Amino acid sequence: MENELDILKKLYRSTFQENELIEIYFQYRNSYRVTVSLLQQPRFPDKYALNIIPKVFPIDLLKISKNKRTNPNIRKRAELEFVAKYNRYPLGEKISYMKIAPNSLIYYFIEESDERILLTILENPNLTEEIILKFINRSSPRFTFYEALSRSEWYKRPQIADAISNDPTAPIKIILMIIPYLNLRQLERLFQDPDTHQVVKNNILEYLKERS
Repeated sequence: MENELDILKKLYRSTFQENELIEIYFQYRNSYRVTVSLLQQPRFPDKYALNIIPKVFPIDLLKISKNKRTNPNIRKRAELEFVAKYNRYPLGEKISYMKIAPNSLIYYFIEESDERILLTILENPNLTEEIILKFINRSSPRFTFYEALSRSEWYKRPQIADAISNDPTAPIKIILMIIPYLNLRQLERLFQDPDTHQVVKNNILEYLKERS
C-alpha cells in the first residue's frame, strides 16, 4: 500500500476510473484527507460519497461545492450538508465561510437577516447582480439588507438601483442614495409615483436642477 502523501498527490494530479477510486476508498477510508480528495474525483460513485459527506468539515464542504471538477451530484450534496449544519456554526465561522462561498451556496441564504453576515456576502468576490436582485425581491423584510447594501458599492449598479426604486418598502435613505444612478425615465417614474416620499421628490428635483 502506498503512503497517504503519495496517493494524495496522485489524486490531485490525475483522474481515475471508478473501479480504481473504489479500491482506493476501501484502502484509505480511515484517512480524512484521502476521502475528501476522493469526493472531488469526477468518477467517484455517489453511493460512497453519501457515507463520507456527513463527516466532512464545513471548510471542506465549501471546497467540494466550489470544485468544478467534482461530480455535480456530490457538489450539491456537499452544499445541502453545509446548509443543514449552518445554524450550528458560531458567528465568526459563518462570516469566514460567507467570504468564500460560491454563488450556488449563497442562494440558500437569501433570507439571511444578520447585518454582519449580509455585509460579508456583499463583499464576496463570487457575488453577482442576479443574487442581489433576489435579495431585493425576497418576500421577507429587507430593511437590514438595505442597511448592509448602503455600505457597499452595489447600489450604484444601474440594474440594482432600478430594482430598489421599484421596491415600495425600500428605506428613504437608500432611495436618496440611488438617485444619481437612475436614468431620466426612472427618475420621472419615481417622482410621479404617489407613494414616493416628498423628501425623495425634493431630492430628485434638486438633482435634476444641478444636472442641468
